Amino acid sequence: MNYNFDIAIAQELGVSAAIVVQNLQFWIKKNEANDKHFHDGRYWTFNSIKAWKDLFPFWSDRQIRKILDDLISKGIIIKGNYNELKYDRTLWYAFTDYGISILHNCQMKVTDLSNRSDRNVEPIPDINTDINTDVNTDRESTPETTEIALTGKPEKVELNNVVEEFNQVVSRLPKVTALTPKRRNTIQQRIKEHGREAVSVCFFKAGKSDFLCGINDRGWMASFDWIMKPENFVKILEGNYDNKTQIPRNLQGALSNLQNQYELEQGGSIFD
Repeated sequence: MNYNFDIAIAQELGVSAAIVVQNLQFWIKKNEANDKHFHDGRYWTFNSIKAWKDLFPFWSDRQIRKILDDLISKGIIIKGNYNELKYDRTLWYAFTDYGISILHNCQMKVTDLSNRSDRNVEPIPDINTDINTDVNTDRESTPETTEIALTGKPEKVELNNVVEEFNQVVSRLPKVTALTPKRRNTIQQRIKEHGREAVSVCFFKAGKSDFLCGINDRGWMASFDWIMKPENFVKILEGNYDNKTQIPRNLQGALSNLQNQYELEQGGSIFD
């Protein structure tokens, strides 16, 4: 069996992590395309340790756990459990906002993936053994692959790339057409304060926020300059403008009655 990995990831995290990231990335993107395994605002894939061992027989259980734990500790992925059976301990994995923003950033830089076919071979199947029955055994003939470039220290940041990333990722907002001296200084300050990766995360969150993109009672939309202001930048990173879960109208009346009953019996609010 051939194993696929991206050289840039291997240079940053090691070959082992690069192989696992490629596997996770392919199957999460496949699940997103098929609208499967969507939980808590993310698309996931899952595997037991036994399944990982079947995929990578040259690693021990301990080595597999260490690779996954390292990716989690670095903020690239998170783990969860969305199994229907309570005693099923198969773990689920998804990319974090940080990880996704890096993917977006890299996609902007890659202009011709077909020219990189010498690096990309058939992906490793995502198989789930034991209790889970959702076994991903189908393969694409030539799956689309995306490099993930983990940036290091921001001493040499191409500011034009920051603007291009904003225009692509935050596509619902007005595009930046001029990189003025003031904007150059603002970008440099945010990178100095929070790091280059934080800028990517901020753009990703802003692009997902309905409120910032004009879905509010005033029709107001944020701008690049507003987003890059120090206080607004931090608020976006902290999730102040993330989309809130909406309660369906058919449940709002029942929730109101429950709240009234709780106040009469207990005092206070069910949301306390």
